[in-house]
Amino acid sequence: MKRLSISSYLLLLCIIFINIEGFSTTSTKAKQTTKLANDAFTDNRPDTYTFSVPLTNPRPKPESFVDKFKELWNDPRPISAVLSDQDSSSVGKIDDEEIPYCIVSDEFSVDDEMFQILLYPRGRFVGSDTSSLSFIAGSASAYLRYLPKQYGDEVDVAWKLRLCGSTIDSSGTTVSTPLSIVTSGGLPKSNTTWSAAMTLCTEMEGSESVGRTQDWGSSIWSANDVCNSLGSLAAEGEITIFEKRKSESSFFTLPPRGAVGAVLSAARSTSDGGRKFRAGEVIVPRLTPGHETELKFLKGQFIYPGVDYRIMSITDSNGNPIFSTDCIKNDSDKSKARLALRPCGWKLQQQLWKRDGVKDWPVEVEAGMLSHVATTRFNIDSAIPRITSAFQRDWKLYTLSLAIALTPIPLALFARNFVSFYAIPSASMEPTLLKGDVLVVEKLPGIYQRTQRGDIVLFSPPESLTKIITDNGSKLSSTSLFVKRIVGLPGDQNIRLDDDGDVEINGLSAVGPDRTLCADEPLRLIDRQLRDGKGKELKELGKSEVYVLGDCKAVSVDSRVWGALPKENIIGKPVARIWPLNRFDVHLD
Repeated sequence: MKRLSISSYLLLLCIIFINIEGFSTTSTKAKQTTKLANDAFTDNRPDTYTFSVPLTNPRPKPESFVDKFKELWNDPRPISAVLSDQDSSSVGKIDDEEIPYCIVSDEFSVDDEMFQILLYPRGRFVGSDTSSLSFIAGSASAYLRYLPKQYGDEVDVAWKLRLCGSTIDSSGTTVSTPLSIVTSGGLPKSNTTWSAAMTLCTEMEGSESVGRTQDWGSSIWSANDVCNSLGSLAAEGEITIFEKRKSESSFFTLPPRGAVGAVLSAARSTSDGGRKFRAGEVIVPRLTPGHETELKFLKGQFIYPGVDYRIMSITDSNGNPIFSTDCIKNDSDKSKARLALRPCGWKLQQQLWKRDGVKDWPVEVEAGMLSHVATTRFNIDSAIPRITSAFQRDWKLYTLSLAIALTPIPLALFARNFVSFYAIPSASMEPTLLKGDVLVVEKLPGIYQRTQRGDIVLFSPPESLTKIITDNGSKLSSTSLFVKRIVGLPGDQNIRLDDDGDVEINGLSAVGPDRTLCADEPLRLIDRQLRDGKGKELKELGKSEVYVLGDCKAVSVDSRVWGALPKENIIGKPVARIWPLNRFDVHLD
């Protein structure tokens, strides 16, 4: 979530006030009190409120210069896309209906506090689009936004959110059906409900590392499901407000409150066994002498030193939701509070998934296991563990990146024009090239004269391939390249596609490896494309044409689909695979 930054202000005040003890708040607490085991009490348990609001209205266009500036500032898309001639409020069409970039619900009240749901049907980073789409790839995003009545208002909340579309059952009755999600955020895990807990506050007082923001959500819905439900879509869920505060401002108060106060508190936090945990904050485990038992247990739960984890939700020892362990009076029960943890960022989650087989988050850990070993992003003690962890997860990549950053300028200028790196983005060249492989590509003049049948080449997309990509809702940049193997040269005759998807040229099977040694795409979308393929049958290749195939016929969109490739589109040839290092190779056959 991109927000108005006050990082410079935070840093300055951290230097000035780092030794000030504590910070005060003005709070309004719920009256209900719940008794816990061993006479421990929590007095911060208001009722849970349900909500249901339709999602039908596109975000209003800004009417004033200030509103326009604010919208541009908070829009995560490239500024060039937002300010382009196309209408940035539209991101495509489905069934001839416009798909809005952002849909906003009506404002709704919960315990005298105002909220709103924001929905991005194709995600927050999709730019302007005017094309009609039959299938929409990618993820949709939904956020809960807090609407404070005045600057400094904030609330500690937990919420659950479902997006529901209308369907007609066998009896002809219209029923509301929740859309599926990829992950449930916090606990309990669910296939339809996303959950989280944060301090929602004034926009300028946000600092996500300490669990403070004006809105929060995730990109875990299918964009295709959401876009096909537009017009009948609604947001449903529950909101629990644990505590309200006013006058939480980082400005003009000593000691400061709001974001600066929270950051200062996080910077002073220690792993002395008595630290409290708050929902939404980011914690960083670290190697702590004398606590090897806890660290070994945490490693078994995929909680590693130096890795950033967000606390998605907290429950006490009886399973009751709480917002902070500070509300539990008994130290023994405080250590038994359970934290639902999730690594920060999809990239990190995917790394841990691939390395350790963690298929879903969050994991639940008792607070006592973390109280002596966990610190915060703002504590100086977390710096070395975070750097060490990054290199341990992928030291080869970080080392390579550092080497590239230190490359002398003359060599860098040469490389920019005649050598480049290319990361394989798909499975179309498996098993020869795997998704994520990094190639060194030479782009010296006269590339085609150094190319022969069977060579792997990189090329800019011809017009027919560009049309296929844009018709399916994707976009290409001026530097987009594709990688395939040349199997047909100018003058080759009788190119024919058989029923198994294999190609014959000049009466012989196309050169290359066995093209069945890769996994099929489950929906077999390639079959539909091959039925109408422009390269199914060609009498002869022209003097300036070549025929290219991927090494995985089950997924590769190649000359079978879009026809011959003009040889002037060939940009380069891979000379080595440099990543991953255990598959380093200079002979890419």
